Amino acid sequence: ASKGVIRIGSKNFTEQFVLGELIAQSIERATPLIVERRFNLGSVVVCHRAMIHGDIDIYPEYTGTGFRVILSKHDDASPGKILRSVRREYRSRFDIQWLEPFGFNNTFAVAVRENYAEKNNLQTISDLRGLARALSFAMSPEFHERPDGFVQFTNRYQLSFGETREMDLALMYRAVQAGHADVLVGNSTDGRIPAYGLKILEDDRNFFPAYFAAPLVRREVLEQHPEIREALEPLAHSLNERTMQALNFAVDEQGKTPRAVARDFLEQHIWIRSPSGTT
Repeated sequence: ASKGVIRIGSKNFTEQFVLGELIAQSIERATPLIVERRFNLGSVVVCHRAMIHGDIDIYPEYTGTGFRVILSKHDDASPGKILRSVRREYRSRFDIQWLEPFGFNNTFAVAVRENYAEKNNLQTISDLRGLARALSFAMSPEFHERPDGFVQFTNRYQLSFGETREMDLALMYRAVQAGHADVLVGNSTDGRIPAYGLKILEDDRNFFPAYFAAPLVRREVLEQHPEIREALEPLAHSLNERTMQALNFAVDEQGKTPRAVARDFLEQHIWIRSPSGTT
């Protein structure tokens, strides 16, 4: 970071823009630091590389993604164990610090139309097995490529879909709602899942680990600016899945900007507390 400038990155979807704004506005309000927003960088690999090279100083990441994609760990681990593992290894290998999580778990969600689930008595992902050959499966290009993605997922569940389609997240929900695709894998905190009448199927084989979101900060930056940790402290455990779903929905479907949505949340839930942290 050049003197007094903190660069905040994000991946390329709505929730990341909202979390990036929560981080940026918290630092802007609590410190004299200048914040540069470098949002919409791309996948986890792109953001991780930007952190390693010092092109960004902070970005929001998910524990399960760090565990599976960056650290290449594939054992089934509890949420607490995953957090401890990414904390320890990111620190020693990359000089990157995981701060306290925001509080919500945004895991992958496999969903179908509610009426289709009802008609076929679908509760779990395993229930798709007998039907998969006749179904079209929609996913993001990133899910197709990830080590915790499509190939391993279909292997674990022994699913062979008749058709697979890669598409943008926004199109995916509409495609399944309209019947152009049958099954999707999206984000559990996406507000479009309940709004579009989709049902999440239970991950009965526990394929997906916990994906708790947290701010990642380069340790060098944290040492130069310990006030960053203090500025972000009120965000710890401030969001649950339902709240995150509502914030995402406000951007995706109600036309609000991530900046405005983040500001409203901070004003209503975080900044109403006195500066000393007491309510």
